[in-house]
Order: sequence, then C-alpha cells, then structure tokens
Amino acid sequence: MNKNIQQMLNILLQQDNYLTASQLASMLNVTERSVRNYVRTLNQTGTQEPLIVSSPEGYKLQREIYNQSVKSRLFDQGDLEQLYKIALILIQQRDYMTFDELATRLNYSVESIRSRVQLLFARIDEMDIQVQLDSQIFVGIRIVGNEAQKRLLLEQFLPISSITKDNPSQSITGVLGIVATNERVSTILTVMDKTFAEQSVSMDFVVYAKIACHLVICQWRCEQGWCLDNTTEDNGSRDYPENTLAQELLSGLLPNDVLKGEISSLANYLIALPISIRSTVTPKMDANQRSAIDSVLKMAERNYSVPLYSDEHYRAQITNHITRLINPLTERIPIFNPYTHETKREYLFAYSIACYLYDNLEGQFNVVIPDSEIAYLAIHIQLVLNEETKTTISACLVFNGKAAEAELFRYKLQNYFPEIRINQVESNVKRIALEQYQLVMVCGVDGGDLPEWKTVAVDRGLTPTDVNRIQVFVDTFGTHSLIESLDFYHINQATSTDVIRELVVKAGYGNLLPYLLKREAMSSTDIGNLVALPHPFLKGSEGTAKVIVGINDKPIRWGHQTVQLVIIYIPAADLKTNKTFFDEVYARTSSPELVHRLIHAQDKTSFIQIWNKRGRI
Repeated sequence: MNKNIQQMLNILLQQDNYLTASQLASMLNVTERSVRNYVRTLNQTGTQEPLIVSSPEGYKLQREIYNQSVKSRLFDQGDLEQLYKIALILIQQRDYMTFDELATRLNYSVESIRSRVQLLFARIDEMDIQVQLDSQIFVGIRIVGNEAQKRLLLEQFLPISSITKDNPSQSITGVLGIVATNERVSTILTVMDKTFAEQSVSMDFVVYAKIACHLVICQWRCEQGWCLDNTTEDNGSRDYPENTLAQELLSGLLPNDVLKGEISSLANYLIALPISIRSTVTPKMDANQRSAIDSVLKMAERNYSVPLYSDEHYRAQITNHITRLINPLTERIPIFNPYTHETKREYLFAYSIACYLYDNLEGQFNVVIPDSEIAYLAIHIQLVLNEETKTTISACLVFNGKAAEAELFRYKLQNYFPEIRINQVESNVKRIALEQYQLVMVCGVDGGDLPEWKTVAVDRGLTPTDVNRIQVFVDTFGTHSLIESLDFYHINQATSTDVIRELVVKAGYGNLLPYLLKREAMSSTDIGNLVALPHPFLKGSEGTAKVIVGINDKPIRWGHQTVQLVIIYIPAADLKTNKTFFDEVYARTSSPELVHRLIHAQDKTSFIQIWNKRGRI
C-alpha cells in the first residue's frame, strides 16, 4: 500500500471529528488533489458503504467498516492468503516436500514458491510460537513443532477481521478454505451460541470469529488423526471457568477418547482471549510463584508510589491476572488483544508499570511476555491509578456578592468539579494567602496581580465557556511548570537511539541514557501521531522533574510507528511520576493537526504557545 495512504489511515483512525482535505494535505505534505485520490482508492475496497465518508466538514473514517472487513484486505492480504495455503499443506506432511511439488499443488511457479517460503521463514521467526520451517538442500521443506503450535501458526495468517456479522458461517468457510465446510462451520457456530448463552459469556465479534476458526481447525485436525496428547493435560487451568467452557464447546464436536488434552489446550487458549465470563475462582499458585509476584509488586509500589501490594484488593486483582496467564504464555499461545496500541498510547504510565512488573517476572517464570499481554495488565493497573491518583486541587474563591450567594456558588463549583476543594471564600483578592492555594477562581472581581497560570475567571452563571476553562485547568494541573521550563531542540538523526542520546546529552542528562534505552528495550515508547514519549527506567534527575522536547528534521522509525516529535520525561529524584503529565501529552497529541503545528514550531516560545493554545485558560 502507498505509504501516504497508510499514514492517512492512521491519522483518521485516531480522530472522532472530520478533517478537511487541506488539513490532511498539510499533515501528509501532499496536495489536496492527492488526498482526494487516496480517499477514492480507499473507497474502492469492495465495501457496500464508503470506508471514508465526506461532508462539507471534511473526511471521516467509518471505523466499524474498517475493523470488520477492510483492514486485512488493505495490508498484504495476498501474502497472507499464500502463506496460509503453504502452511496448510506443509502441516499435513510428515516428510519433506520439494518446491516443485508445492508449486504444482498451488499452481505457482517454483521461483514464486521459493520467495513465499522465504517470507514464511521470516514470519515464523517474528512469531513467538514453537514451530520451525525445516529445509534441506535437494530434499525439500517441512514444518516441525507440536500440534497445538501448528494450529496457532495457521491462525496467524487468517484475516479474522474480514469475517462479517451478517453472514459469519459463509465468511468463516471462505476464510478457512479446505479446512471448512458449510456444515462443519454451521454446527460449530450452533454449539458456540448455545454454550455462550447458557454460561452468560460475552465478547467482541472479532473474538467470537477467532474462537470459531480455532474450533474448526481443531475438529479438522482431529479428524485427520492429529489430536493432542491426552497424557500432557495441564492441571493449572482445571478450576477456571474457561475449562468448563472448553468442555462444553468440545464435548459435542470431538470423540470422548481425545477430549482430555483438547479441553486443556482450549481452556488455556480461551484464557488468552478478552472474553467476559462469570467467575469467583482464585487461581492456584505455588509458593515460588506467589513469592515472585509479591516481591515485584512490593518493588513496583516502592518505585512508583502506587499501592499495588499494600492494598489487598489491588494485589489480588493483579496477582490473579498474572497467574491466569502463566499457562497460556508457557504454551506460547498468542495473547489476542485488539486494543494494544490504544492502551499503550492512552495509558502509557500504567503501561510502563506493567513493563516493569513483567520485566522482573519473565526470567522467573521462563516466559516471553508480548506487548498484547503487557497492555492487558496495564488496564488493571490503570484502574488502580484511577482510584488512587484522583486529583485534589486546593482552591480559593474570590466572589463579589453576598456571603449566601458565594456559598451557593461554591457548592455549585464543587458539585461540578469534585477534584477541586474550595477551602476559602473571600471578597477581596488582597486577603488571599496565595501560597496556600493551587487555584484561585475569581467571580465579578479583578484578578489584579494574581499569577495568570493559577487563576481562572468565571461568570456567576457558570457558562459553558467557564466550565471548559476550569476543566482545562483540572486536566493540565501540575504540568504548567514542566512545560514552561522544558528544553527544546531541533535535531537530525536516523534512529531512535541516536535521537535519545543527542537530546539527553544536550540537556545535561547524559547519565540517564542507559536507563532510557533500557525502557525502550522493554517496549518502545511510540504513542502514535508521529510522537514518542521516552522516559528512564526507575531513574530520576538529581533534582526536579524535567521535560526535553526534540523535533527531528524528518520522521524516523520508532518501534512500530514513525516519529518526528520526541518528548522525554525525566521524573524527579524521588521517582514520583507526574501521571497528569502523561495524560496531558496524550490529550494534546491526540490531535494530528496540533502535532503538525508543534512539529513546525521554530523555537521553545512558539512550541509552548502552540501547546497551551488548545483550551487555553
């Protein structure tokens, strides 16, 4: 796909509002005519409705259509189909197959098959599953690995998102090819619907489609004699509700003599999926597992000042989540999480804590933790943060009017904004002990010499503009000094490592480079919209927190994204992280238009002005 088209899709995916052709052209550095051509190309993907709708306000992506039926068609769909067909043939072979035989089976040239097999080699290397493509000169190729892993390999090449709600049976049959028949798929969907209804299980449709494909492949392989070994039953998930669910799903599809191993495997597969299932089960763990998790939660609480261990409810919630995932991760079952990128971007602070936990646990549990699972754990941690880091802003109200009116207005403000605690009501600005308050709201009086950054003027009627003005203050509370004192640089580097190195050295924080690079190695800090937010791993400055901004001359590869605007956050010496700053960066950089303007800032002053312009107080 054209890189500009892909970038335009990425921009539109992160927008709820319309963007004009002019705005998109400016962001992509192309003409408006090119934008219109890109839209026309995307709208010719075969969907009944346009993928991108246009109006006098501009263009907007229809996410529902994109997520369900178009995504896989746009990105290397031809490659995926070919790799699926090759893998399907090879996993049915015990012996080597020559390239000539494979080419004949698929009606491709030998040269084409060789290039596809090379791509299959590369894709298998990228996947964290235990299969290998074995190749011998003059003999041929074959896939080696255990049966459960071979099935998972097949699934990696299925365009699950192209399965439609309006006709799931037909679209699943089409996706799976020779593996499926209409009768097989219909039977499996009937069993799934009945079982999920009886056990009150719910999930997104894409997860439903994924389970259906998995069951079709499972039944097909068993019919061919490739059942899982019953002697390797894993007892770790027997008490989980997913085990009961697996038993109900498979009991009508497979012979009784093969159920034992298949149920255990399916239970672990279901645990790795985002499904909602009623459960009061506390996962069992041995003493070593509990000790390892307790230890890392204590360290995380000490380093991040979040009660992940001392609060019994939070400790149990996170411990249960980690324990449940040990078996699926050990079996190299891919953790399916369609919202990994969004979670990482929106909850980057929680994601960083999750990275820390798993970085310490990977070696002890002998598992490799994918980004998708880090994102799941981050959601649990974010729930803790939401409860424990609620902002309380000490405020004073200066009100020109009767005391009773002032008290009613105070009540109204605190009712609207529970984050604000109005500790004093005055009628005269000069009587305020300014240093005691983080916010001063003035109503009907002149703010005089009050600091602009901590003063909000409001009307007695509390207009929508007033509400927005106060909400902006709440949302950006605690970050003003960081933004005002940031270091700003224009740079020209080709790699993320070089960018980080130049910025921290220029700003005088070169000693923190190893800690920043360690955090990047755990999971890259790209957050989308051409922005990255690097921060050191458990290391702060020698004094107060610091922000370093770098604008690279051109976008460069950074993790799975391209990045041009780099915002390095360095916590204070006590490592207390300003969560609000992470939230503000997310809020600001959610607008591609604002990011575009920030990237073109000429100096520190103009950057800060642009940063503060949106929702300016």
